[in-house]
Amino acid sequence: MSPMMLNRAKGFTLVELIVAVALFALLLTFAYPSYTSYIQNAQIRTAAESMINGLQLARAEAIRRNVNTQFQLLNTSSGAAVTGGTDWSVRASTAAAPTTFSQLVQTRQENSTTSNARVGVANATSSAAAAPGAGLPATILFTGMGRLNSATTVRQIDITGATGARRLAIVLAPGGDVRLCDPLLSLATNPQGCS
Repeated sequence: MSPMMLNRAKGFTLVELIVAVALFALLLTFAYPSYTSYIQNAQIRTAAESMINGLQLARAEAIRRNVNTQFQLLNTSSGAAVTGGTDWSVRASTAAAPTTFSQLVQTRQENSTTSNARVGVANATSSAAAAPGAGLPATILFTGMGRLNSATTVRQIDITGATGARRLAIVLAPGGDVRLCDPLLSLATNPQGCS
């Protein structure tokens, strides 16, 4: 084989490169909306699971310590005031001072300043979403028996997207049970449904 043929057999031609870049750009154009929707839904799911874990922690600490424990939605995100922010904290009281929540159990601050998850609370379960920031800051109290304190009026926490993406809800029962559900699903046909 001549040296001219060896040089010609290596690499890509300019036309092949342009076609490959055009195909890549076309695929990216179609994939980008799905990717952004996936990221927004993941942020909402992460915030909802974080809150359900915090509520379960507050209830478990109340039972373990046999004292009142509070779960507080702070209406902040990454420590800064944001309408419907997803930061929360769990505090416990002492047996000597059951209404003073001086013992910090755990706090959670949003670690992403670009998260679109927003929270609103309602005093009754509903198929309609509470507006982001509604009822915040909110406090949910658990007794030493793991039940909701009678002073707690919050019955539903709605986690929505700032841009109107997916919605998840946390439903609180007076007995202390907390459940994460999807309001778009019917409980009669799907165990992940809300009602």
